[in-house]
Amino acid sequence: MSRSLNHNHLYYFWLAAKHRNVTRAARELGLAQPTVSAQIRSLEAQLNAALLTRRGRNIDLTEAGQIVFRHADEMFQISSEIPDALSGRFTSQPRVLHVGTSDFVPKPIIRQILEPLMREDPDVRVVCREWRIDELLAELGLFHLDVVIAERPHPESSKVRAISHPILESALAIYARPALAKQLRRGFPRSLHRAPMYLPVRNATLRTSLDRWFDANKIEPMILGEFEDRELLKTFGSGGLAAFPAAAIIEGQVRSQFGAERVGWVRGAREIYYAIAVHRRAMHPAVQRLLTQSPRVQRESEGKQSADAKRSESRRK
Repeated sequence: MSRSLNHNHLYYFWLAAKHRNVTRAARELGLAQPTVSAQIRSLEAQLNAALLTRRGRNIDLTEAGQIVFRHADEMFQISSEIPDALSGRFTSQPRVLHVGTSDFVPKPIIRQILEPLMREDPDVRVVCREWRIDELLAELGLFHLDVVIAERPHPESSKVRAISHPILESALAIYARPALAKQLRRGFPRSLHRAPMYLPVRNATLRTSLDRWFDANKIEPMILGEFEDRELLKTFGSGGLAAFPAAAIIEGQVRSQFGAERVGWVRGAREIYYAIAVHRRAMHPAVQRLLTQSPRVQRESEGKQSADAKRSESRRK
């Protein structure tokens, strides 16, 4: 049986991995940088595995380092709760909730997901970081994030073992400025054939759904632009040169901020937004609530569409 790990060495490694920098970890510990580096090397020797690799002045974790960091992070989080447990004030709720948001998820939807959590618990302070989904999942695997909000579930091929839970589902629609919307409503959806459109980039989940819908309806739009950022797509759409897709759940924002009206529904296509988290004993309570709540669903409403069109017509008369 192997001897127990030196917890001091493990703690030094954990701090260095959190900061991605040995010098910053040494400064926090009040020790010399060579001392901390030597202790980490002792830990590597005991585990017979390299844990860190140099990247300029910073460090990266090896695959073995990521495994050790995940266990150490959970261990030190649990140990930090001991004083509260002894004093009768036990709470597993950290003050800060670190959220990663995919750059494909519209900003109003992120707000709709997070604001209820903040209302339920005023002590929670949310820190949001937007990035590409692959980078976010890597940070999630290193426990630098508590949860990731994305437009797709966690990929099965990923090395990070995570839970994906649908939290919001929305119908999709095509929108345009009033003059173009009036023109495209006639004969929709065939009216979109060769019509000017702004679309998401091809690797976006929404674009895949739209392309299937276009193919099923034998529609070939005239694509004027492709955008990774959803806000930029809608901003271009507000110029009136082309129609654009958006989730119906943010229709209020599409109307008020971008001056666009609904042309018609993208039948059979929906966009689903997920909360992705790594299961651990000391999971943030806000994340636990996200992973257990029933998804909110925004459906198509034919009656509302007709009413919208009539209001539009009356405003122009």
